[in-house]
Amino acid sequence: MERDLSIPTALSSAKIGQSRMQRLKRWFLTGQAYLYLLPAFVILGLFSYAPTAFVFYMSLFKWNFLIHGDQPFTGLGNYEFLLHDPNFWQALQTSVLYVLISVPLVLCLALFLAIILMSGIRAKAFWRLAIFSPFITPLVATTSIWYWMFDNYHGLFDGLLRLFHQHPIDWLGDPHWTLVSIIFYTTWKSAGFSVVLFMSGLSNISPSLAEAARVDGASAWQIFRYITWPLLMPITLVVMLLGTIEAFKMFQPVFLFVGAEGGPNNAARTLGLYLFSEAFSNNSHDGLGAAISVVIFLLVFTFAAGQLLFTRRGAAENY
Repeated sequence: MERDLSIPTALSSAKIGQSRMQRLKRWFLTGQAYLYLLPAFVILGLFSYAPTAFVFYMSLFKWNFLIHGDQPFTGLGNYEFLLHDPNFWQALQTSVLYVLISVPLVLCLALFLAIILMSGIRAKAFWRLAIFSPFITPLVATTSIWYWMFDNYHGLFDGLLRLFHQHPIDWLGDPHWTLVSIIFYTTWKSAGFSVVLFMSGLSNISPSLAEAARVDGASAWQIFRYITWPLLMPITLVVMLLGTIEAFKMFQPVFLFVGAEGGPNNAARTLGLYLFSEAFSNNSHDGLGAAISVVIFLLVFTFAAGQLLFTRRGAAENY
Protein backbone atom coordinates (compact mmCIF):
# COMPACT_ATOMS: atom_id res chain seq x y z
CA MET A 1 0.00 0.00 0.00
CA GLU A 2 2.77 2.42 0.83
CA ARG A 3 4.29 1.77 -2.58
CA ASP A 4 0.93 2.36 -4.27
CA LEU A 5 0.44 5.67 -2.44
CA SER A 6 3.92 6.89 -3.28
CA ILE A 7 3.39 6.50 -7.03
CA PRO A 8 0.67 9.22 -7.34
CA THR A 9 2.66 11.47 -5.04
CA ALA A 10 5.73 11.13 -7.24
CA LEU A 11 3.67 11.78 -10.37
CA SER A 12 2.10 14.92 -8.90
CA SER A 13 5.52 16.18 -7.79
CA ALA A 14 6.86 15.60 -11.29
CA LYS A 15 3.93 17.50 -12.84
CA ILE A 16 4.45 20.41 -10.43
CA GLY A 17 8.13 20.52 -11.29
CA GLN A 18 7.37 20.35 -15.00
CA SER A 19 4.82 23.21 -14.78
CA ARG A 20 7.35 25.31 -12.87
CA MET A 21 9.96 24.68 -15.54
CA GLN A 22 7.48 25.63 -18.27
CA ARG A 23 6.55 28.80 -16.37
CA LEU A 24 10.20 29.74 -15.90
CA LYS A 25 10.83 29.07 -19.59
CA ARG A 26 7.89 31.31 -20.53
CA TRP A 27 9.17 34.08 -18.29
CA PHE A 28 12.64 33.72 -19.76
CA LEU A 29 11.35 33.94 -23.35
CA THR A 30 9.13 36.91 -22.47
CA GLY A 31 12.02 38.70 -20.77
CA GLN A 32 14.22 37.94 -23.78
CA ALA A 33 11.60 39.45 -26.12
CA TYR A 34 11.34 42.61 -24.00
CA LEU A 35 15.13 42.82 -23.97
CA TYR A 36 15.13 42.87 -27.77
CA LEU A 37 12.46 45.59 -27.69
CA LEU A 38 14.30 47.65 -25.08
CA PRO A 39 16.24 49.85 -27.60
CA ALA A 40 12.99 50.75 -29.38
CA PHE A 41 11.29 51.53 -26.04
CA VAL A 42 14.22 53.75 -25.03
CA ILE A 43 14.15 55.68 -28.31
CA LEU A 44 10.35 56.08 -28.18
CA GLY A 45 10.54 57.15 -24.55
CA LEU A 46 13.24 59.75 -25.14
CA PHE A 47 11.95 61.23 -28.38
CA SER A 48 8.17 60.66 -28.21
CA TYR A 49 6.66 59.83 -24.82
CA ALA A 50 8.86 62.08 -22.69
CA PRO A 51 8.38 65.19 -24.91
CA THR A 52 4.63 64.52 -24.99
CA ALA A 53 4.47 64.35 -21.20
CA PHE A 54 6.62 67.50 -20.99
CA VAL A 55 4.14 69.37 -23.22
CA PHE A 56 1.34 68.54 -20.78
CA TYR A 57 3.61 69.75 -17.96
CA MET A 58 4.50 72.98 -19.80
CA SER A 59 0.84 73.81 -20.36
CA LEU A 60 0.46 74.38 -16.62
CA PHE A 61 3.13 77.13 -16.58
CA LYS A 62 3.68 80.52 -18.15
CA TRP A 63 6.65 78.96 -19.84
CA ASN A 64 9.15 80.90 -21.91
CA PHE A 65 12.32 79.26 -23.19
CA LEU A 66 13.95 82.69 -23.58
CA ILE A 67 13.77 83.28 -19.84
CA HIS A 68 16.11 81.31 -17.59
CA GLY A 69 15.17 80.30 -14.09
CA ASP A 70 11.86 79.30 -12.53
CA GLN A 71 8.79 79.46 -14.74
CA PRO A 72 5.60 80.89 -13.15
CA PHE A 73 3.02 78.24 -12.36
CA THR A 74 -0.44 79.11 -13.71
CA GLY A 75 -2.32 75.82 -13.30
CA LEU A 76 -5.21 75.90 -15.75
CA GLY A 77 -4.63 79.58 -16.51
CA ASN A 78 -3.51 78.93 -20.09
CA TYR A 79 -6.66 76.91 -20.77
CA GLU A 80 -8.78 79.63 -19.17
CA PHE A 81 -7.13 82.16 -21.47
CA LEU A 82 -8.05 80.03 -24.49
CA LEU A 83 -11.68 79.85 -23.39
CA HIS A 84 -11.91 83.65 -23.40
CA ASP A 85 -9.83 84.29 -26.53
CA PRO A 86 -12.00 84.92 -29.64
CA ASN A 87 -9.03 84.12 -31.90
CA PHE A 88 -8.89 80.61 -30.46
CA TRP A 89 -12.57 80.00 -31.15
CA GLN A 90 -12.22 81.30 -34.69
CA ALA A 91 -9.22 79.02 -35.30
CA LEU A 92 -11.09 76.08 -33.77
CA GLN A 93 -14.12 76.73 -35.97
CA THR A 94 -11.91 76.95 -39.06
CA SER A 95 -10.08 73.72 -38.20
CA VAL A 96 -13.28 71.77 -37.51
CA LEU A 97 -14.85 73.09 -40.72
CA TYR A 98 -11.74 72.10 -42.65
CA VAL A 99 -11.83 68.58 -41.16
CA LEU A 100 -15.55 68.12 -41.85
CA ILE A 101 -15.12 69.14 -45.51
CA SER A 102 -11.70 67.87 -46.51
CA VAL A 103 -11.71 64.42 -44.91
CA PRO A 104 -14.99 63.17 -46.51
CA LEU A 105 -14.02 64.84 -49.79
CA VAL A 106 -10.65 63.09 -49.96
CA LEU A 107 -12.22 59.79 -48.90
CA CYS A 108 -14.93 59.86 -51.58
CA LEU A 109 -12.59 61.06 -54.32
CA ALA A 110 -9.93 58.48 -53.44
CA LEU A 111 -12.45 55.63 -53.35
CA PHE A 112 -13.91 56.71 -56.70
CA LEU A 113 -10.47 56.89 -58.34
CA ALA A 114 -9.39 53.57 -56.82
CA ILE A 115 -12.46 51.79 -58.22
CA ILE A 116 -11.80 53.28 -61.66
CA LEU A 117 -8.13 52.26 -61.58
CA MET A 118 -9.06 48.72 -60.55
CA SER A 119 -11.69 48.40 -63.29
CA GLY A 120 -9.20 47.64 -66.07
CA ILE A 121 -8.83 51.01 -67.80
CA ARG A 122 -6.07 51.60 -70.34
CA ALA A 123 -2.71 53.10 -69.35
CA LYS A 124 -3.32 52.11 -65.73
CA ALA A 125 0.34 52.60 -64.77
CA PHE A 126 0.31 56.15 -66.15
CA TRP A 127 -2.83 57.11 -64.25
CA ARG A 128 -1.48 55.59 -61.03
CA LEU A 129 1.67 57.66 -61.35
CA ALA A 130 -0.29 60.79 -62.23
CA ILE A 131 -2.57 60.42 -59.19
CA PHE A 132 0.15 59.49 -56.70
CA SER A 133 2.85 61.96 -57.85
CA PRO A 134 1.32 65.04 -56.11
CA PHE A 135 1.65 63.26 -52.76
CA ILE A 136 5.40 62.72 -53.15
CA THR A 137 6.14 66.09 -54.80
CA PRO A 138 7.74 68.61 -52.38
CA LEU A 139 5.18 70.84 -50.70
CA VAL A 140 6.97 74.10 -51.50
CA ALA A 141 7.10 73.25 -55.21
CA THR A 142 3.40 72.38 -55.44
CA THR A 143 2.27 75.42 -53.45
CA SER A 144 4.33 77.67 -55.74
CA ILE A 145 2.58 76.20 -58.78
CA TRP A 146 -0.87 76.46 -57.24
CA TYR A 147 -0.15 79.99 -56.01
CA TRP A 148 0.27 80.99 -59.63
CA MET A 149 -2.88 79.06 -60.57
CA PHE A 150 -4.84 80.99 -57.90
CA ASP A 151 -3.54 84.37 -59.09
CA ASN A 152 -6.51 86.60 -59.93
CA TYR A 153 -4.73 88.36 -62.82
CA HIS A 154 -2.65 85.74 -64.61
CA GLY A 155 -3.78 82.51 -62.93
CA LEU A 156 -5.11 79.44 -64.66
CA PHE A 157 -8.43 79.28 -62.81
CA ASP A 158 -9.42 82.88 -63.47
CA GLY A 159 -8.21 82.49 -67.04
CA LEU A 160 -10.70 79.66 -67.49
CA LEU A 161 -13.45 81.77 -65.92
CA ARG A 162 -12.73 84.64 -68.32
CA LEU A 163 -12.74 82.17 -71.20
CA PHE A 164 -16.35 81.31 -70.33
CA HIS A 165 -17.22 84.99 -69.73
CA GLN A 166 -17.44 84.63 -65.94
CA HIS A 167 -16.24 87.10 -63.33
CA PRO A 168 -12.79 86.26 -61.93
CA ILE A 169 -12.43 85.23 -58.30
CA ASP A 170 -9.79 86.44 -55.89
CA TRP A 171 -9.11 82.93 -54.66
CA LEU A 172 -6.65 83.78 -51.89
CA GLY A 173 -7.73 87.38 -51.25
CA ASP A 174 -11.46 86.88 -50.77
CA PRO A 175 -12.33 85.59 -47.25
CA HIS A 176 -15.16 83.51 -48.68
CA TRP A 177 -12.82 81.63 -51.02
CA THR A 178 -9.55 81.40 -49.08
CA LEU A 179 -10.35 78.21 -47.16
CA VAL A 180 -12.10 76.69 -50.18
CA SER A 181 -9.00 77.27 -52.30
CA ILE A 182 -6.77 75.60 -49.72
CA ILE A 183 -9.17 72.64 -49.54
CA PHE A 184 -8.90 72.30 -53.34
CA TYR A 185 -5.13 72.16 -53.06
CA THR A 186 -4.91 69.77 -50.09
CA THR A 187 -7.44 67.41 -51.69
CA TRP A 188 -5.35 67.24 -54.85
CA LYS A 189 -2.18 66.88 -52.81
CA SER A 190 -3.25 64.12 -50.40
CA ALA A 191 -5.76 62.05 -52.39
CA GLY A 192 -3.06 59.92 -54.05
CA PHE A 193 -2.01 58.24 -50.81
CA SER A 194 -5.62 57.33 -49.97
CA VAL A 195 -6.07 55.96 -53.48
CA VAL A 196 -3.17 53.57 -52.91
CA LEU A 197 -4.71 52.40 -49.63
CA PHE A 198 -8.09 51.77 -51.24
CA MET A 199 -6.49 49.96 -54.16
CA SER A 200 -4.73 47.62 -51.75
CA GLY A 201 -8.06 46.91 -50.08
CA LEU A 202 -9.84 46.32 -53.39
CA SER A 203 -7.13 43.93 -54.55
CA ASN A 204 -7.79 41.73 -51.50
CA ILE A 205 -11.50 41.32 -52.32
CA SER A 206 -12.13 38.12 -54.23
CA PRO A 207 -13.72 38.75 -57.67
CA SER A 208 -15.82 35.62 -57.15
CA LEU A 209 -17.98 37.50 -54.63
CA ALA A 210 -19.03 40.09 -57.21
CA GLU A 211 -19.48 37.43 -59.88
CA ALA A 212 -21.77 35.40 -57.63
CA ALA A 213 -23.80 38.52 -56.84
CA ARG A 214 -24.18 39.31 -60.56
CA VAL A 215 -25.43 35.80 -61.18
CA ASP A 216 -28.07 36.41 -58.50
CA GLY A 217 -29.14 39.58 -60.31
CA ALA A 218 -27.43 42.22 -58.13
CA SER A 219 -26.78 45.62 -59.69
CA ALA A 220 -23.44 47.43 -59.60
CA TRP A 221 -24.67 49.66 -56.78
CA GLN A 222 -25.88 46.66 -54.75
CA ILE A 223 -22.51 44.95 -55.19
CA PHE A 224 -20.75 48.06 -53.95
CA ARG A 225 -23.21 48.65 -51.11
CA TYR A 226 -23.39 45.12 -49.71
CA ILE A 227 -20.03 43.57 -50.71
CA THR A 228 -17.32 46.08 -51.59
CA TRP A 229 -18.06 48.80 -49.03
CA PRO A 230 -18.34 46.51 -45.96
CA LEU A 231 -15.12 44.70 -46.90
CA LEU A 232 -13.35 48.06 -47.32
CA MET A 233 -14.42 49.25 -43.87
CA PRO A 234 -10.99 48.67 -42.22
CA ILE A 235 -9.22 50.61 -44.99
CA THR A 236 -11.86 53.34 -44.76
CA LEU A 237 -11.20 53.66 -41.05
CA VAL A 238 -7.46 54.03 -41.66
CA VAL A 239 -8.05 56.69 -44.33
CA MET A 240 -10.42 58.61 -42.04
CA LEU A 241 -8.07 58.45 -39.05
CA LEU A 242 -4.99 59.54 -40.99
CA GLY A 243 -6.95 62.25 -42.78
CA THR A 244 -8.36 63.61 -39.51
CA ILE A 245 -4.95 63.71 -37.87
CA GLU A 246 -3.35 65.48 -40.82
CA ALA A 247 -6.28 67.90 -41.15
CA PHE A 248 -6.06 69.03 -37.53
CA LYS A 249 -2.28 69.45 -37.87
CA MET A 250 -2.63 71.43 -41.09
CA PHE A 251 -0.18 74.34 -41.10
CA GLN A 252 2.24 74.46 -44.03
CA PRO A 253 -0.20 74.99 -46.95
CA VAL A 254 -2.00 77.87 -45.20
CA PHE A 255 1.28 79.45 -44.11
CA LEU A 256 2.75 79.23 -47.61
CA PHE A 257 -0.40 80.49 -49.37
CA VAL A 258 -1.62 83.31 -47.13
CA GLY A 259 0.95 83.78 -44.34
CA ALA A 260 0.91 83.36 -40.58
CA GLU A 261 -2.30 85.37 -40.07
CA GLY A 262 -4.42 83.03 -42.18
CA GLY A 263 -5.32 85.39 -44.99
CA PRO A 264 -7.87 88.23 -45.02
CA ASN A 265 -9.96 88.42 -41.84
CA ASN A 266 -8.07 85.33 -40.60
CA ALA A 267 -10.40 83.30 -42.83
CA ALA A 268 -8.04 80.32 -43.02
CA ARG A 269 -6.38 80.61 -39.62
CA THR A 270 -6.30 77.06 -38.29
CA LEU A 271 -5.24 75.84 -34.85
CA GLY A 272 -1.79 75.16 -36.24
CA LEU A 273 -1.39 78.78 -37.31
CA TYR A 274 -2.84 79.97 -34.02
CA LEU A 275 -0.30 77.85 -32.14
CA PHE A 276 2.52 79.24 -34.27
CA SER A 277 1.49 82.85 -33.72
CA GLU A 278 1.03 82.47 -29.95
CA ALA A 279 4.07 80.31 -29.23
CA PHE A 280 6.63 81.72 -31.66
CA SER A 281 5.51 84.89 -33.47
CA ASN A 282 4.00 87.20 -30.85
CA ASN A 283 5.39 87.04 -27.31
CA SER A 284 6.92 83.57 -27.42
CA HIS A 285 4.48 82.19 -24.86
CA ASP A 286 5.57 78.56 -24.98
CA GLY A 287 3.25 77.52 -22.15
CA LEU A 288 0.22 78.77 -24.07
CA GLY A 289 1.50 76.99 -27.17
CA ALA A 290 1.74 73.78 -25.15
CA ALA A 291 -1.87 74.24 -24.00
CA ILE A 292 -2.96 74.66 -27.63
CA SER A 293 -1.08 71.46 -28.51
CA VAL A 294 -2.93 69.62 -25.74
CA VAL A 295 -6.25 70.91 -27.10
CA ILE A 296 -5.33 69.70 -30.60
CA PHE A 297 -4.39 66.30 -29.17
CA LEU A 298 -7.72 66.02 -27.34
CA LEU A 299 -9.64 67.04 -30.46
CA VAL A 300 -7.84 64.47 -32.61
CA PHE A 301 -8.37 61.78 -29.97
CA THR A 302 -12.08 62.62 -29.70
CA PHE A 303 -12.66 62.62 -33.46
CA ALA A 304 -10.62 59.43 -33.91
CA ALA A 305 -12.51 57.62 -31.12
CA GLY A 306 -15.84 58.76 -32.56
CA GLN A 307 -14.89 57.56 -36.04
CA LEU A 308 -13.74 54.21 -34.64
CA LEU A 309 -16.99 53.64 -32.74
CA PHE A 310 -19.14 54.75 -35.68
CA THR A 311 -17.26 52.55 -38.15
CA ARG A 312 -17.36 49.49 -35.90
CA ARG A 313 -21.08 49.96 -35.30
CA GLY A 314 -21.69 50.26 -39.05
CA ALA A 315 -19.63 47.13 -39.73
CA ALA A 316 -21.56 45.21 -37.05
CA GLU A 317 -24.89 46.26 -38.59
CA ASN A 318 -23.75 45.19 -42.07
CA TYR A 319 -22.80 41.78 -40.80
